Amino acid sequence: MRKHTTRYWVFQLGGWSLYCLGYGFFYLTIRTRPQPFFFEQLMMHALLGLLFTHVMRAVIQRTGILECSFKKQVISLVAFSLCVSFFMGISSITAERLIHIQVTQSEQYSFLNIAIRYAFSYFHFIILWNLIYFTYHYIQKAKQQKIDQAKLESLLKELEIRTIKAHINPHFIFNSLNSIRALVVDEPEKARLAITQLSNILRNSMHSDKTEKTLFEKELGVAKDYLGLEQIRFENRLCVSYSIDEDTLDQPVPTMVLQALIENALRFGIDNEVKGGSIHISSFFSNSHHVLSVQSSGDFEAYSNTQSTAIYKLQTRLELLYDTDASFELQQVKIGLIDAIVRIPV
Repeated sequence: MRKHTTRYWVFQLGGWSLYCLGYGFFYLTIRTRPQPFFFEQLMMHALLGLLFTHVMRAVIQRTGILECSFKKQVISLVAFSLCVSFFMGISSITAERLIHIQVTQSEQYSFLNIAIRYAFSYFHFIILWNLIYFTYHYIQKAKQQKIDQAKLESLLKELEIRTIKAHINPHFIFNSLNSIRALVVDEPEKARLAITQLSNILRNSMHSDKTEKTLFEKELGVAKDYLGLEQIRFENRLCVSYSIDEDTLDQPVPTMVLQALIENALRFGIDNEVKGGSIHISSFFSNSHHVLSVQSSGDFEAYSNTQSTAIYKLQTRLELLYDTDASFELQQVKIGLIDAIVRIPV
């Protein structure tokens, strides 16, 4: 607000100063004979112009003309300019007579006649002033609308991401607590480790609402805690292995995306297998992309059909974050082995 006020006064004082300089220049260079009280009248007209345009600005702001339709703004601009020009003409004649700077040739005309003559002379400047003022506000309004639209789009994008972001499955929490309870008496060391792992996962879940991305190293650590708890439940039915390129550890990835892939693999792959199965997690670079791969046991057709909603959420989230630069793909490596792959631009 202060910035706009300062700019307004710079233009206002600068504009009326140019008015004086322009008239003064032409008077000194192309005049045919001296005009009594020229500079006194010029200064008075400039001061009146400054005063009336400032009052006009206040009236425009209070009446909300700038918020009206374009047609009403044009009509208001012309009508307002005529009124202000007329009052400036009356004020000019009154001031000239009061401070005795009126030229003798004007005395032969009536007060109203001179006021109207002055009004038509002022009208050109007032209408120009209004055009500049209205144009400036149109430009500022357009800029502000673009800024507001960008902020709104950013907010909507953030809300969409938060809405579709993977969260901890409540069944996982209940299963983990039951597994920990079973370990408390017989294997207290494992129980303490499991409590720490569950605490890490819950903490990360809360923090994930505040950020869109995290380092893969941190994401991998949470995934290992998650799988560590699930291995307690599955026991020998779950085999986990890793193939991680260390250079990928400091790469930013969407929060909880790896855990979402693992959770889907467990829920729709391993859970449905009586003998259990295996999960192999890979992370590597390929063609300017960071590739995350979760291979798991399971029936490909049942896996892809059952988790269609989860796939859609993951694809939508990647699209919001990376547009078309990222992708999600589900492949059948061989019968009984499924590969869920996320490619993220580096």
